[in-house]
Amino acid sequence: MLVMVVLIVLTAIMYRVGSSVSQWKHRQQYMIDYQKARYACESGLKYALAMMDKFEPNYVSRPNEPDFSDLFTMSDEEYSEMMETWAREYNMTIDANNLSKTDFGSQLLSLSFLFDTNDTNNTSDANDANMFSDLLAGFAAEDPNGNQEFFVRGPYGPAWPYITEPIEIDFGYSRVRVEIIDENAKLPLTWGISSDEEVKQETKAAVTTFFEWMQMEPNEIKPIFEQLEEIKEIKPFSTELKPVVTVGKEQVSQADEEEKEDDSKSRLRRRRSRRARRSRRSRRARTRTVKQTRPDVGHARDFSKLMYSPMLDVERLARPVNEDEDRKESALKYISLWGTDKVNVNTAPRHVLEAAFTFGGDAVEIADAIINLRREKAFTDAEDLKKRLFSYSNSVDKCQSYITTQSNYFSIRSEATSGVAKVCAIAALKKEGKRFQKIGIITE
Repeated sequence: MLVMVVLIVLTAIMYRVGSSVSQWKHRQQYMIDYQKARYACESGLKYALAMMDKFEPNYVSRPNEPDFSDLFTMSDEEYSEMMETWAREYNMTIDANNLSKTDFGSQLLSLSFLFDTNDTNNTSDANDANMFSDLLAGFAAEDPNGNQEFFVRGPYGPAWPYITEPIEIDFGYSRVRVEIIDENAKLPLTWGISSDEEVKQETKAAVTTFFEWMQMEPNEIKPIFEQLEEIKEIKPFSTELKPVVTVGKEQVSQADEEEKEDDSKSRLRRRRSRRARRSRRSRRARTRTVKQTRPDVGHARDFSKLMYSPMLDVERLARPVNEDEDRKESALKYISLWGTDKVNVNTAPRHVLEAAFTFGGDAVEIADAIINLRREKAFTDAEDLKKRLFSYSNSVDKCQSYITTQSNYFSIRSEATSGVAKVCAIAALKKEGKRFQKIGIITE
């Protein structure tokens, strides 16, 4: 019995020691993996930030393709049915449950006879075939497993809201994924903290319309507006964001001031008296009034700090509104928290467009017209928008302060994985002219 007791005790001790050593090794390995992932994440983010000055986003024409606007309302079954219907329009059949470019490409090859011609001088059919092939090639993107998937293109070519195809880079044993996102394609949550009395009700109605589109109940919307009211007390939103000029005081030595005054005097006299003045007056100083100008991007930085603070329940906005396995939709996916003030009519989905045109009325009709027109050709400016939507020009005029045709807010998301460790960092930029100014960086 004594031997049995001793063996049991020794076994328990060995198990305890082995378990502790194993946990210690896992902790050490996780710390190593985390440091690798963090280094890779920061490297990927720095790479993207360095390349942004050379980046110029361009819209693509999609006249014969489904639009990305209503994908957020579709279930997996509805999405597959829509893709199958779209393919059938080109006299093709694909498996709605396994949408891959491999199957789609084989169907394209089997239909090559549609573009054959016996006239070698007739190149129109060949051009049509090339254009069609290029069109289909643009719908394929490789997933991390190396498979090519069929998808609906966004305004820039890649799936919404990406500006370019996500980039994946290997850093040693770490893998980094870099995404560039159009923030003007989302709803500016800053509208919910508007201080302009003339449009205060309209901005609240716009945000409410968006939440209702995202299937949120009134009891879920009310707490969000209460949180926005608290944020508004700190920094209210205005449609006219201007540079802030601050007046302050700074210490200036009299010796430095007199040297500036002596610029108009002769060089010889200045040389004779310089040493004497410095020795007598270097310790005596006075203050002067100076003006400092804070640029527009400073407002966006303030708003982003507040929106990403604990004052706003981001988890409530991130709750999924669908139960599909492959597609996750939430209000947070379509909201910009980086201080944006305008919606890009060329890149925003339907529910964001309807929220933006709440200010002018006819929101449903205008959103539908924009979706149909921009697939063929993007709107170049406000005048082009009013010209092509001439029947709604008055409503468009009322929304001028809230819409744009060119995005100037972008975010870069860098996610790195190493072993079981994962690190994510998001940087926001504002484009002013041809240069990008950094708003801020958040590390998750």
